[in-house]
Amino acid sequence: MRKNINWLFLNTYPGQIMLQTWLTSQGIERSSSSKYVKEGLLKRLDTGVYCRAGKEPGWVDAVHCLQTQWNKPVHIAGLTSLNLQGSSHYLELSTARMWLNLPPRVYLPKWLQHVPGVKWYSAANNRLESADNAFLKEVTVSSLKITCSSAELAAYEVANNVPKLIEFTHANELFQGLISLNPKKLQLILSASDAVKTNRVFMFLAQRNQHKWFERLDVTRIKMGNGARQIEAGGRLDTDYQITVPASLIRNIREDEQF
Repeated sequence: MRKNINWLFLNTYPGQIMLQTWLTSQGIERSSSSKYVKEGLLKRLDTGVYCRAGKEPGWVDAVHCLQTQWNKPVHIAGLTSLNLQGSSHYLELSTARMWLNLPPRVYLPKWLQHVPGVKWYSAANNRLESADNAFLKEVTVSSLKITCSSAELAAYEVANNVPKLIEFTHANELFQGLISLNPKKLQLILSASDAVKTNRVFMFLAQRNQHKWFERLDVTRIKMGNGARQIEAGGRLDTDYQITVPASLIRNIREDEQF
């Protein structure tokens, strides 16, 4: 028993979140975890989920737990990934909005609700099979290494979640700052995507902001489908990509073309 306590002190940190399955693999059975809760060494977040006492766990601790103990591929996605990489000016300091990409038919664990100051969102896209290591990167936050989307994949994930998780106009403002995306990586992602709506939204936002990388994308290799699609309820139809968008974006395009 004393050996297990020493191991916890030496190999975990205050606020670290631990799944019982992981603790068991380290030689700490459920009965011991319950005893450590009574002694104040651990705090129970939910059934089979604990954190080391001494500090409230944060979103970084939760993501690190998912990525190192959950045995399912998960990465920080979309808006959150762009925030971490400095590509967004919309970092929310009071309540963090965490976008996570999960595998098909895998859902956010309920214990995440017990992490204070965080709202969790699933930004999964079951119609894209290109989210391999080439489109992921590792960042360090509070001395912990966590995996997130590359800027290229994050931009695609933003387009994929219009308007479910992000407003069209907000997505457009984000795209304004994405001046240095890699067109080769973008082409691979978009060519692998079967999500017609997402592809059209992405191409609309890319064309509208006229970055140099847009000119190097081959639209003939991207699935665009046929017929009009509604994205923005009550919006106006963009005739190039046959999607409804906010009227302000159509108007601004026309105003720009007059000068």
